[in-house]
Amino acid sequence: MKPAPRDVQKAAKLYEEFREQKPRRGRRIEFELPKSVMIMGTIRSISYDTTRRGKTELYTHDFADGSRPLLCANGGKNNQLFIIEGRYRVTERGIVDINAKGNEIDDS
Repeated sequence: MKPAPRDVQKAAKLYEEFREQKPRRGRRIEFELPKSVMIMGTIRSISYDTTRRGKTELYTHDFADGSRPLLCANGGKNNQLFIIEGRYRVTERGIVDINAKGNEIDDS
């Protein structure tokens, strides 16, 4: 299924804010959303490589206790992992934890 132009624009805007550069091309990634998943546990932290400010670096985000998402698996033939729920948002700064009132948690 082809994505709606508005969804592509939102993804491109977030990419540009986070990566501090315009996307050069899009990439279509196909995946299935399962009707059920197995919850493996909560995610305490996540580490990922990305390029920002023209430099590739390892970033690690430690989730606050009340913000931790669930790590889930579908166990199907594609053996996919999913990050579900949790209180956080992705911003130009990266992953930002949110408290129960919807406010950003200051991690400084």
